[in-house]
Amino acid sequence: MQRHIKKPYRINWKMYSLIGGISVVMMIVSVISDNITHNIISEIMKNLAFGCVASIFIALLLDIGNINEKNKKAISVYDTVYSDLKGKIVWYIETWSHFCSAAYRDEGYRDKKYTWIEWYEIAKYKFMESDDNKQKMLSCFLNESLVFSVEEIEKAIRQIKHQQYILNINGIYDEKLNKILDDYEFEFGAAKLLLKRCLENHFDNDEFWNSFDAINQDLINYINNWVDISFYNYVKFKPYKFIDAEEIMRAILKSELPKK
Repeated sequence: MQRHIKKPYRINWKMYSLIGGISVVMMIVSVISDNITHNIISEIMKNLAFGCVASIFIALLLDIGNINEKNKKAISVYDTVYSDLKGKIVWYIETWSHFCSAAYRDEGYRDKKYTWIEWYEIAKYKFMESDDNKQKMLSCFLNESLVFSVEEIEKAIRQIKHQQYILNINGIYDEKLNKILDDYEFEFGAAKLLLKRCLENHFDNDEFWNSFDAINQDLINYINNWVDISFYNYVKFKPYKFIDAEEIMRAILKSELPKK
């Protein structure tokens, strides 16, 4: 599974290489000088150079172990902070499949697999195909389902922003990722305003679907921008069954292919 932040802590290889290189040069020079002159100073320099190389090697091993532990802790914190938002986004994209499954049971959607983008298109097409009476009945269910999932995403984003200090002290605060969160916050905020307006005005079909066409197109791009969840756009799933290890692996591999 990919992450936006992989290893925030890194070994300073340049420093170790520079010090090690100087020590090795000193060691070689002192050995050559000692063999020629048998000078006590050359002997001291040789011993110091050998000791320095050994010390650098030990320090490097200790540093590798320490860096690995710090990275493990940082990734654990990263997963803890962002896992709720990832789950809530899954909840949102599943909403379209839940709607199709519940609203059009005679179509057998419960046993069909599509990407969330395809589920959205099916939901839109079937809704617009329905008569006025059924549209009125379905609009309330769809609106309430979406409002709930959108509000949960907003809560998750606010929670992450309240935990910025935790990210900072663990070296995993990232400005680019924060910008991605701002994009999500803006888009789902716009979706919430639209849903509430539609609810108050008894659901305007054209306004709703035209606006959600734009919102979901932006979400496709935003999901692609966050490497952790870019595979969400490629997972084919049945309603209420997003988690399928084999399908998720296929989607991850597909999401990692170069974008045309």
